[in-house]
Amino acid sequence: MTDAIDVRAESAAAAPPAKGGLLGRFAAQYGNVSTPFEVVTPDGALTRFGKGTPAFRLTIKNQNGTRAVTSLDEGRIADAYLAGDLDLEGDMEKPFALRGDMKDSHLWTEAWRYIQPLLFGQVHTNKQAISSHYDIDSSFFLAFLDPKTPAYTQGVYERDDETLDVATTRKFDYAFEKLGLKPGDHILEVGPGWGAWFEYAAPRGIKCTGISISKESIRFLTEKGRRLGYDWELIESDLFDYKPAVKYDAIVIMGVIEHLPDYQRVLEKFMTLLKPGGRIFLDGSACTKKYELSSFMVKYIYPGNHSFLVLDDFLNKLAKTPLQVEEIFNDTWSYYLTFVQWAKNLDAHKEMLVSKFGDFDFRRFRLYLWGATYEFLTRSLTCYRMIIRFPEGTSGK
Repeated sequence: MTDAIDVRAESAAAAPPAKGGLLGRFAAQYGNVSTPFEVVTPDGALTRFGKGTPAFRLTIKNQNGTRAVTSLDEGRIADAYLAGDLDLEGDMEKPFALRGDMKDSHLWTEAWRYIQPLLFGQVHTNKQAISSHYDIDSSFFLAFLDPKTPAYTQGVYERDDETLDVATTRKFDYAFEKLGLKPGDHILEVGPGWGAWFEYAAPRGIKCTGISISKESIRFLTEKGRRLGYDWELIESDLFDYKPAVKYDAIVIMGVIEHLPDYQRVLEKFMTLLKPGGRIFLDGSACTKKYELSSFMVKYIYPGNHSFLVLDDFLNKLAKTPLQVEEIFNDTWSYYLTFVQWAKNLDAHKEMLVSKFGDFDFRRFRLYLWGATYEFLTRSLTCYRMIIRFPEGTSGK
């Protein structure tokens, strides 16, 4: 997280919130907030909320920003921030504490998530959703992922002050050991991203196949594998369309189950891809309610019927198959620490990212990364990793 903002000389003269003034309902709602912050209105006036040193500053640039803030609608406020009508500086975890007192009712945005797969099918919906998030030039993601191990999923931390590279390598060590991998084994990674797991597994004698519906991921990994001298097999395919002629010793799916909410269909597909006796490493961000996403996340980050992992639903579907869970761990704090590092990295590369990709893409990922950081901190989001075994003597369809 970033430090609290410097309190400038003007802050000493900051006025307390006037409930009937320009900020209207917003001032009435947050006049006695526990997290102190300040608001700069378009006329330059500075208003202080709460007691103590302000943790962050909200700057309202124009009338559109004022209307969004006074609506107390988090979706409209997010829209205004992305449009540049609002600015935020200071400790970027703290603004999200205000969300609990806001509404976020956008019925058409919510309804379209479910109408789209009904009209066009799940595979088409997946392609549209993945393309909108991942098919930016890879240099955008590489600006905030760890430069040594660019994995778009959490590390496993033993200490808060460890580097993301150390934490991610620890997770890879765990996955390699628990999957029982050995030289000559053939693994399938669903959503190989920027190749961090492949770079770990290939030097250990593992044959690597990856499937993705991100054209940019396939392009990037093809060039990367060629440059490093690895014969990675890369296939542009949706999981549900994938019909290989071989079966795999293991499946690795890191941070992708959130895009695959039909757990029964996913698990049945895994059984067609695995050799009996094979194992699956699976992890993902989780919550307790299926398909629960803010309108900001649906519109700008994960469109379609994306859903955080719902553990009881997943385990219920798994119990109806021959698959067996061998281990489950809660990695919530590790994902918090991971998101903190990603968000800091993004902020550190602001100038380059805005210059190359524009202010909009920088702002939407900034809001996403810091928002998720807060959700993991408060445990509104959790995270699980697990090892699943396909027992010998069983077979997939």
